[in-house]
Amino acid sequence: MSGCGGGSCGGGGGRSGGGSGPSDYRRILRTGLMVNALLGVVLLSAGTETRAVALWAVALLFLNRAATHGVGLWTAGEPMARRPMAPAPGRSLEARAGLSLLRGLLLGAGVAWVIVAAGRRLIDGGLLGDGVLVVGGVPEAPLAGLALLLAGGVTLAMATLLFAGRRGRPTPRSVWLCSRADLLPLGAALLGMAGVAVLGQGWPDAAVAALVAATLLPDAWAAARTGAASLAAGPGAARPR
Repeated sequence: MSGCGGGSCGGGGGRSGGGSGPSDYRRILRTGLMVNALLGVVLLSAGTETRAVALWAVALLFLNRAATHGVGLWTAGEPMARRPMAPAPGRSLEARAGLSLLRGLLLGAGVAWVIVAAGRRLIDGGLLGDGVLVVGGVPEAPLAGLALLLAGGVTLAMATLLFAGRRGRPTPRSVWLCSRADLLPLGAALLGMAGVAVLGQGWPDAAVAALVAATLLPDAWAAARTGAASLAAGPGAARPR
């Protein structure tokens, strides 16, 4: 639900269309924030239970979405009139820059964790015992696939809701454009689970996990770099991502 919440279908709290007022759309964005966070936690837990590293990678995607929406809503989602204790603009930008830097660092650490776990599974054939950086054994493909299908269904439902709240009546194409950034990694993880089921080995799961996690590296780098640059430049710096 990246495009839906960030611009192509949504926007960070600007004008809403289709008859929805700004407060209604902010409520929808808050719902999207909570759903992204919930999906991230569920997929992390499911990945641990099913020994599927790809679910960890997809969970990072949703948790990063939640963090991005949370920062945007906290700093710009509410009108200043409704924030009696709102900080001065300089402090608000500085806080946003700090949160952007923190998000980038945490996302980068999570990506490194998933890539290391996937790499160890690829090198050792998934035969290592349970540990902090790797889960041993072959993933439970059916249960992992069920978790991914559930996440895909929720993603499509939220994309439809967010598009309707922003632009009016959704179409299949508009929902796809809204949700494709999330559905493509979910689809890749499903293919990995299919490979695990067919081959009876864990390397397809590890390969997909490394690929999905690697796609998050540019976002982690951009958030950390922009946040650090804004903090260094002071209150007059450009707004970070």
